[in-house]
Amino acid sequence: MTMKKLLPLTLLVPIVLSACAGKPKPQPKEPDMFATNIKDTNRKVFNFSISANQDKGDNKPERGGAGGPPPEPRNKNQAKGDTPNESPLDELFTHLETKLSDTGYCREGYTEIDTYESSGRLHILGACNEMATPEDKRQFANNYGY
Repeated sequence: MTMKKLLPLTLLVPIVLSACAGKPKPQPKEPDMFATNIKDTNRKVFNFSISANQDKGDNKPERGGAGGPPPEPRNKNQAKGDTPNESPLDELFTHLETKLSDTGYCREGYTEIDTYESSGRLHILGACNEMATPEDKRQFANNYGY
């Protein structure tokens, strides 16, 4: 090859490499956190949180939407449909339903107590619709005192 043919290639390679080098690596998401607590009254409560999705902008969850009333607390006995573009709260509920299904913690559904955001995480506090059995007490040791 002649130098005239290699000259455009030698000019193009540094430009391409510098463009790739300038992109920041995506931050890994923190793992989901699931804390259970069985009260002395046999009431089963939990705290579940996921990393707030920074990729979708700085959309903080708003309970009431655009000035509307806050939604009614949801009873989680019903299956929820997945949508391709989930909001951060939808993602929180989807992950929670998967966790509850995998662990069997709330077999008869749950009631939402509170949902909030703190330190880059979305949280939901909830209570199971059923009381704890002796097996639940053995399987789900209290790991947080809330």
